[in-house]
Amino acid sequence: MTLMRRYATDTAPWRVCLTLLFLGAGLFFSACSRTDPQVALEASAHELQSALEEKDARRVLSLLSEDFATAAPENGREWARRTMLLMFTRYQNIRVMVLSSESRIDAQMPDRASSTAKVALIGAEGLIPDNARQFQVRMGWVKDGKDWKLTRLEWE
Repeated sequence: MTLMRRYATDTAPWRVCLTLLFLGAGLFFSACSRTDPQVALEASAHELQSALEEKDARRVLSLLSEDFATAAPENGREWARRTMLLMFTRYQNIRVMVLSSESRIDAQMPDRASSTAKVALIGAEGLIPDNARQFQVRMGWVKDGKDWKLTRLEWE
């Protein structure tokens, strides 16, 4: 009996530690499973970058809002489709390097956000880049359910 009490007493701190560890892990994973709008916004921007680099026009178009607009005089979605067709057929490899970026969710309208980024767009017919241009890009985003959709794109 004394051995059982001693065993129970000796292992009690381990039980507390394990309980706290599991509780902490549970809280951590439940916090991570909540969708932070800023994290979701940045994930959408990264998804757009990946889709362009993988030359996946369908995926890029799925990230654009129905009323997507650019400085081009034509329909924004049509402009995006044509531009991707031109770029994807001209260059075997496309790389979008984000040199700096900042995204903000509008405090007054939390379903709206904006991003600015300095990007280098690099195209290559083979392994060696043939064309590289740097742009200052401004993007407008609108929240669509859990996802963010690109609604406006301007560049210089």
